[in-house]
Amino acid sequence: MDWRAIDLHGAASISRVVNVFEIRDMRGIPWTKYKIKVLEEGSGHFLAIANVSVKNANGTPDGEAGLGRTEVEALQDLITRLGERLNSRKDWRDEDFEWTDPQDF
Repeated sequence: MDWRAIDLHGAASISRVVNVFEIRDMRGIPWTKYKIKVLEEGSGHFLAIANVSVKNANGTPDGEAGLGRTEVEALQDLITRLGERLNSRKDWRDEDFEWTDPQDF
């Protein structure tokens, strides 16, 4: 049986973690590395999420994610988005970022 066909007994959706990547980045992220988790959605599409978010002007995490038809497309999409954001300025501080709970990764 395919995992997408599992009876969810009323749950809304199912996805599976297909990979976790560690990215080393010296441009301003505190501690110089972050992780990206790639999920395969029940629909067959892929979603990449990082364990760090950049806060917007209001201090709210941006919630950036990567999307793709493959694991690699979703990963590349998120790395591109985060890279562009980090390159947008040079004066990043610890308080410009919000980290997820380590247990989520």
